[in-house]
Amino acid sequence: MDDYGPEVTEGCRPKPKSPAACNLVFNRAGKMLRDAFTHGRRLGITMCVGTETPLTIPKAVQEHVKAKGLDPANPETARLLYEGMFTRIARTFPIDYYWLWTPESWTWSGANTKQVDATVDDIQIALTALDHVGAPFGFATCGWVLGPPSDRGLFDKTLPKSVALSCINREVGFTPVEPGFARIKNRPKWAIPWMEDDPALTIPQLWVGRLRRDAADALGYGCTGLMGIHWRTKVLGPNVAALADAGWKQRTWNHDFGRPIVLPEPKRVDIHVGGSVANYSNNQIADTDEPKIYQSCRYNVQAYRLKVPNGSYQVTLQFSEIHYGEVGKRIFGVKLQDKRAIERLDVFAKVGKNRALDFTFDHVGVTDGVLNIEFVKQVEYPFIAGIIVTGPGATRKINCGGAKVKDYAADLPPANMEPFPDKPRDMPSGDFYRDWCRAQFGPEVSPALANMFTQLDGGPGQYDKHRASHLPRPATWIGGPGGIAINNAPWGTEKAHYAFVDRFEAARSKVRGAGNLERFDYWLNTFRYLRAIGHLGCLRGQLDQLVKQMDKQPDPAAKKELAEKGLQVRVELAREWERMLTWQIAVVSTPGEMGTIANLEQHTRRQLHFIDAYDAKLVQVLGHGLPRDAAPRGTYLGDARVIVPTKRSLVQEGEMLTIKVLVPAAAPPESVQCKWRVLGVGEFKALPCQHVQRAVYHARLPAARGTGLEYYVEARFVDNHTVYWPATAPVLNQTVVAVP
Repeated sequence: MDDYGPEVTEGCRPKPKSPAACNLVFNRAGKMLRDAFTHGRRLGITMCVGTETPLTIPKAVQEHVKAKGLDPANPETARLLYEGMFTRIARTFPIDYYWLWTPESWTWSGANTKQVDATVDDIQIALTALDHVGAPFGFATCGWVLGPPSDRGLFDKTLPKSVALSCINREVGFTPVEPGFARIKNRPKWAIPWMEDDPALTIPQLWVGRLRRDAADALGYGCTGLMGIHWRTKVLGPNVAALADAGWKQRTWNHDFGRPIVLPEPKRVDIHVGGSVANYSNNQIADTDEPKIYQSCRYNVQAYRLKVPNGSYQVTLQFSEIHYGEVGKRIFGVKLQDKRAIERLDVFAKVGKNRALDFTFDHVGVTDGVLNIEFVKQVEYPFIAGIIVTGPGATRKINCGGAKVKDYAADLPPANMEPFPDKPRDMPSGDFYRDWCRAQFGPEVSPALANMFTQLDGGPGQYDKHRASHLPRPATWIGGPGGIAINNAPWGTEKAHYAFVDRFEAARSKVRGAGNLERFDYWLNTFRYLRAIGHLGCLRGQLDQLVKQMDKQPDPAAKKELAEKGLQVRVELAREWERMLTWQIAVVSTPGEMGTIANLEQHTRRQLHFIDAYDAKLVQVLGHGLPRDAAPRGTYLGDARVIVPTKRSLVQEGEMLTIKVLVPAAAPPESVQCKWRVLGVGEFKALPCQHVQRAVYHARLPAARGTGLEYYVEARFVDNHTVYWPATAPVLNQTVVAVP
């Protein structure tokens, strides 16, 4: 419906090709940020911009500084560059903090001493540069973790107390707020929960209970700031509202309100050292009664150190190769109590992929209260799925890389990290949804819908990244965010998880008022869209299985029969893709939701070949090309809509507001007009919208004076059908307030 990219790149796409063009885009970007940040300041918003640390100097800039006789590798050059950046910012747009983000790899792969030292040195260089230019704004650090793996509290020990420290929650928000905040005193510290995670970036995510827990923990740790990380907006309405509300008041639902969280002294043991988590929850694991233990693992791990009483133990190490499918891709050794226990283990070579493999060792002695399990890297990354330790008076079971499963405890915390509190990941959300549903949908249906949203929100219980939401999760990270998960389960069984969609739809007839109905339909179509994604995953799983059977079938006639069945599923994939996109377009009203469509079309459909992965095989076996109806149609199949993707309610007095209007419809409208008037005064005046291209229109409202103005958009079609934006127009319209 529209192109992407800010207006600053106009005439320089896909990228500027000369220094003059680069400077043009650079200066336009500065003006864009000045306008945005000045507007934000009027709304009372604190502004931050930043870069990653250590400073990366682009190749073109390196050549530039070399021409000036400077060495790009010299710390003095980095200081001069920071001074130039800070001076430019101070002269161009208003900010409150410059934010340096530590490397993302610190949470996934760890960091060696050299990398940590380079980061610490770079931060000190930036602080010196900021002081040299008169400190026109504050300074902060952030990252995926609070500090380096060797010492999460390092920045608190080394940086001035005026510097704010912050971090996002680990595991894309499935883990709680960093407990290490509790040990940081007398400085600004900002907690940043995830309002959505990027693996599920194409589907709705309801995390009200989880965000309340994060806000309560942040308060208990003494944090002075609370933010949320996100990409989309409208589909996160409950999450945004819950986090914002929790920043103002918690007393009614936080029973620990006013009581600080006091951490015990850090333990030396009961930790893992290094490593990242991999989880393949859809893999079917053979040769075990506990498949969930083997579906996740901690890889690139260095050691586990378990606290146990002195004595003799039986130790079982559990493995399953859930990633690689060939011999020699991963080989490693294992030590128990400093003695080599396993030599050159290649799990795939021993049992193949997705099969459990256990090693049990008897009479493992412990004399100092610590059981050490060390991993020796040989080819690629060592990994482990589970640990069982049986000995004097107790048995310990650990699900390495995963959550609590039956009598297996969740994975141990990392070395030099505070353990997460042993409490439910979510807090009650029913009272929130009762208020939210009444405001969104009206009193007639709010009690029933509030119960439904509460049930779909993250449920109670300990941290479990695979069960923490009752809302189905048919999308995940597959070569990028938001890929549709292939599901081998039959849709006849899987669709029971989406029964709530029909229950939600049954309430529609009771909704009263155009605005309430529009908001209700937004969520109804969002849930229909989610169900269509789940159906697509099952259809693709069905097609995968048919193609595998076809590949193994030696008889040509039977092979062709399987291909004919595969073609039927392939055609149904195209039809369900159309239905899925139709439901999504029915809810589009923001640039973020247009980004969801781009993700589906560019990433899932084209890069991952979700629909056409087997087209060449089917054509080869069938002996003819695929029929025309095997391709998703490119025409719009939904009801006509009017969309204003970015609506402002506040302008500076005298400012002329340009609005963008999108009109998706099966046939173009006869006319698109913007009707406006001074706020609450006189008759509406018609302002024709200028057609830009396809379904895109622009209109420029007159300068706002006095109290402001109100407007609505009207699209007329050949059959005398008229569609309005907002849905309540012309009774209730979009208001724009003018401020001095």
